[in-house]
Amino acid sequence: MKKLLFGVLVTALSILTSGVATAQDQSSPASAGMDRLQKVVGQQSLQAKVVMTITGSKKAEKTGPMEFVMMMSKGNSRMEMDMAKMGAAAGADAGAMPAGMGKMVNISRPDRQVVYMVLPGMNAYCEMAIPEAAAGGTAEGVKVERKVEGKEKVDKYECEKVRNTVTAPDGTKTEVLTWEARELNGMPVKMETETPEGKMTMMFKDIKTDVPDAAMFEPPKGATQHASMQAMMMSSMMKMMQPK
Repeated sequence: MKKLLFGVLVTALSILTSGVATAQDQSSPASAGMDRLQKVVGQQSLQAKVVMTITGSKKAEKTGPMEFVMMMSKGNSRMEMDMAKMGAAAGADAGAMPAGMGKMVNISRPDRQVVYMVLPGMNAYCEMAIPEAAAGGTAEGVKVERKVEGKEKVDKYECEKVRNTVTAPDGTKTEVLTWEARELNGMPVKMETETPEGKMTMMFKDIKTDVPDAAMFEPPKGATQHASMQAMMMSSMMKMMQPK
């Protein structure tokens, strides 16, 4: 299971967005979780370190914890991932991720219907279109029903435990449990949702609710743009192979 999940992470995390779902990444539990979180958070601003764990049906089937940094604002999102560390947490061999490709940043802009995939170590990025149907499935295009199920303390926060039933425009329903901290204006400090691989738990650390810098949702200045993810990866591999 761990090797399978690492393969999913390497490919699917490269296109993590809020609202993007293709035939290749629909099975990604992380992608599904971020999509559902965006629909629950909506237009609010959020900055946090996320610790994600996936627990399968069997006791021994546990992946993680895996960590990444995320930002959300006005329906847009940014994820900063150390793919080498995440791969190791998913059971991959050390050094499986090529040098220069260990860091990955994904910026989702539903307002522009594009996703920017960035390799900071290579100063490179590519732009990927969000399918129109997926872009329409962001926070403005869905219905979220909330049911408070009680109060619980998570870390230092007093929270309301809320069951969010998210109904997409096509009628598809998913459920997300969130623990929402009152002192953070209802921002989640914990989230649980079911995926095909098992229950995914996301814990939020170092939470900030102030609006992130707008530049965080733009491609880095001076970076080289490539036509596709494949072209960017190939160019990066060629650069690494060049003699110093």
